[in-house]
Amino acid sequence: MKRMPLMTKRRAVLYLLSTAFVWSSAGVLIKSVGWNSVAISSSRGLVAAVVLWLLLPGGLSPRKLGAAHWISGAALALQAIAFTASTVMTTAACAITLLFSAPVWVAFLAPIFLKERTAALDWAFVAGIFGGMLLFFAGGLSPRSLTGAGLGALSGLLFAVQAVTLRTIRDRSPGSSMILGSLITFALGVPFWGPPWPDFAGVFAIVVMGAFQVGFSYYLYAIAIPFVTSLELVMITMIEPILNALLAFLILGELPGPHALAGGVIVVAGVGVWSVLKTRQERR
Repeated sequence: MKRMPLMTKRRAVLYLLSTAFVWSSAGVLIKSVGWNSVAISSSRGLVAAVVLWLLLPGGLSPRKLGAAHWISGAALALQAIAFTASTVMTTAACAITLLFSAPVWVAFLAPIFLKERTAALDWAFVAGIFGGMLLFFAGGLSPRSLTGAGLGALSGLLFAVQAVTLRTIRDRSPGSSMILGSLITFALGVPFWGPPWPDFAGVFAIVVMGAFQVGFSYYLYAIAIPFVTSLELVMITMIEPILNALLAFLILGELPGPHALAGGVIVVAGVGVWSVLKTRQERR
């Protein structure tokens, strides 16, 4: 039986910072692999499943899997495929910022599946953040970039579905759904494996993504969450889209257009301010 490491507040914050930094490498790593996006997601999912199986207590127990585990796992798989395709078809900054819009979709899903009320203030911020998302589709994008932006928005919706269903199984081996989702990602993508095959550098990038950018980072994220406040969780991981865009600019020379840049600022700032206000409201 695997045992969780002894945690302190300082260590939990360090784990979350490490998680956000590792997550931010996704755009650069995905674009370094000369292979189709579904095959990249599939092979990365296989490596991640093995790492998570080894690290998470209990591994994958089929007898403990319920409908919510399967829904969460399927959402994780489809989100991984949609996000990878979005990164390939548009800029890394666009893909990760649209993925980061997940709280918008949670506002719609939580009242239905978790019976949680979405207040008027929440809807006001949702409208603003949604407006920021629409800017990504303005500015004369090519059909390929528009499709990529659409897949980025879809990945945000799927990420929200995963988050909502994970909350319903937080006391019933939620880690199992992460392993299951990685295995589903692998299975869905196997038919897309084929030439032209990635070179050695591409294979190395896939292994790094699966083992660290997905597998190990999910492990750190899972064990740190109980030891930080919701505000700390959001604010610390919010550095991910900023770092992602910075790395893509420094390494790949990618710079989002003015509409996408303005939309990204609105989405990230809106999520941040919304999280601060919600946390203060809950404390009162």
